[in-house]
Amino acid sequence: MQQNKSAILITGAAGGLGSAIVEMLKDLSGLDYIIGTDIQEKILDHYKDDPKVLGHIMDVGSEISIKKVRDQLQKMNISVKYLVNCAGIAVFHPISESTEALLDKTLKVNTYGPILTVSIFLEDLIETKGRVIQISSDSVRLPTLFHPYPNSKIALEAYSTSMRQELDLFGVDLVMIRPGAINTDLINEVKSASVPAEDSSYKQYFQNFLKLAKEDVGKMVEPYQVAELVKKALLAKKPKRIYSINKNRKISLLAKW
Repeated sequence: MQQNKSAILITGAAGGLGSAIVEMLKDLSGLDYIIGTDIQEKILDHYKDDPKVLGHIMDVGSEISIKKVRDQLQKMNISVKYLVNCAGIAVFHPISESTEALLDKTLKVNTYGPILTVSIFLEDLIETKGRVIQISSDSVRLPTLFHPYPNSKIALEAYSTSMRQELDLFGVDLVMIRPGAINTDLINEVKSASVPAEDSSYKQYFQNFLKLAKEDVGKMVEPYQVAELVKKALLAKKPKRIYSINKNRKISLLAKW
């Protein structure tokens, strides 16, 4: 019987942080492949000249899309030992004026995606006694108005706490990483956010919020620094439950939990 090749799967691998994590983990011992996935088609060309990195289009908000990638890897006798859920999206809108479409836009990527990816690759993780890294956010400590991103990450952390206990029954570790602001396209979503429609009850308040947010992004770390922390969490014999980097001082002062 042919022995399966071992791989690490990284979601959001066409973006700044995901791409940095791919580069950081290329020399990780005991791995045959790095599977870089992204919803953007450019992932197919992103690593085409690197035989160790296999690019796959995958929508983390779609169970069908994730299963398609799993089936493709199974046909290639590739097992996912490590899973890094990095894909994320930041949108800004008055939460009390949410629509189903707006909720889906955030939750399907930031919350459903990491949960579904673990579920669909669960057999691989159990067989290899692998490890899951969930990229969360320092903002979970202080959810704020007009910004559903922290709320989606709070939900992810709650689900991940339960999953960690379940996975531990099979010798699989789950680790959460809470970065502060990272110098990627995701943080630039703050600068390009648009105001709500004219009929929004919050239009003027939202404009003021965006002005302050754009002026107060704060200290940022580079993607490779977070990637180094991901590598540390993967290699640790007894990893911590949560790793943090670039904590926001204002959040620390204001957060109540």
